[in-house]
Amino acid sequence: MPQSPPNPADPPVSPAGREEILAAATDLFGESGYDGVSMSAIAQRAGISKANVFHHFRSKDALYLEVMRNACADFTEATQALRPEEQGFDERLREFLRRDFEVLRDKPDRSRLIMREVLESGPCRGQALASEVFAEHFNEVVRLFEQAQANGVFARDIPPVLAATLALSANTFAFQGQHV
Repeated sequence: MPQSPPNPADPPVSPAGREEILAAATDLFGESGYDGVSMSAIAQRAGISKANVFHHFRSKDALYLEVMRNACADFTEATQALRPEEQGFDERLREFLRRDFEVLRDKPDRSRLIMREVLESGPCRGQALASEVFAEHFNEVVRLFEQAQANGVFARDIPPVLAATLALSANTFAFQGQHV
């Protein structure tokens, strides 16, 4: 999407405002989804010019991916639980799932934003989310199951990608249904 030409009535572009843009975009994407949000609405919510938004983010897609990366940043701590090799598979998986659920529970707005985008994004945005936002964390979980298979402590006939998907899905379901 090409950048709009600056409007002479807009204030001059300044490097300040990146955090305000991200906060406004996070709120708006969470409220209305990707398709329901314009760059003008983000600029208005952030209290800056549209040109300033484009100064920081070359496109709506670039801003969206940054919002999603930020929303997923809290899950980095959960994946840290997978790394201590001295712990066994059971302990590492249990600690990861506990931390992952805590992030879901303690950051419900961000969790719902992520879930909304996973469920509602089309193939193009879905691919971008998978490769540019979720891949690193998901691959850590897959590696845990691969290592457990290699060590003979997890069934070899279950694909690690499926096991990782099911583990994450269990927490997602628990978060979604926690009040039931």
